[in-house]
Amino acid sequence: MQELDEQQVADYLLQHPEFFNNNAAMLNDLHIPHVAGSAVSLIERQVFALREKNKYFEDKLQEMVEAVHDNQRLNMSLQRLAVNLFMVDSMDDVIATVLEELRHKLQVDFVSIWLFSEDADRLEQQSQRYISKQAFGSQVLAKVIENRAIQCGRLQGEPLDILFGEEAPQVASAAVLPLSMADTFGLLAVGSRDEQHYHPGMGTDYLTQLGELVSAAMRQYVADV
Repeated sequence: MQELDEQQVADYLLQHPEFFNNNAAMLNDLHIPHVAGSAVSLIERQVFALREKNKYFEDKLQEMVEAVHDNQRLNMSLQRLAVNLFMVDSMDDVIATVLEELRHKLQVDFVSIWLFSEDADRLEQQSQRYISKQAFGSQVLAKVIENRAIQCGRLQGEPLDILFGEEAPQVASAAVLPLSMADTFGLLAVGSRDEQHYHPGMGTDYLTQLGELVSAAMRQYVADV
């Protein structure tokens, strides 16, 4: 296609004076300086300020839209998980259902579930799932267990290695949830490659509901742990 030159554009606008009336949104992106010698005119400064304010509100609106979509996605995940947990009949099925939802449907980068047990045979035979409370020697994990409170942020060293094993070096941030509000019998950890994804100041409504839902599904099988 032949590239238009300035004169062709000018001729077109002269022949179509209604162009900017029909395309008013374009005016926000045009820079038309108001000649006022070496100083910036008041009109030009006002137009610049209005454009900046417009951009600010556009960004805020986009953030709100993204937040709404994210909340809808999380709520749908909880509803789907609740329905699927109705159909399980063992602790292993509960764990498999939770892992399927978080890893494959919600696409969480890393997921880890640990259950406490004092059965030596179980600890030895299923060491990838069961662990004794004494094994959680770090203050970070002990705080989650003792206070039954969600811990979010960057984990390092022993807590990270215990929770995520071989995947630990890839986990930049994580959230650790206690399982069972009455008597903590396990931990659910979710991790991200993004170091800002889980942080101490984040909202935890979804994580709290997730922990309560998983705990309720597991509670009837605690005697088997």
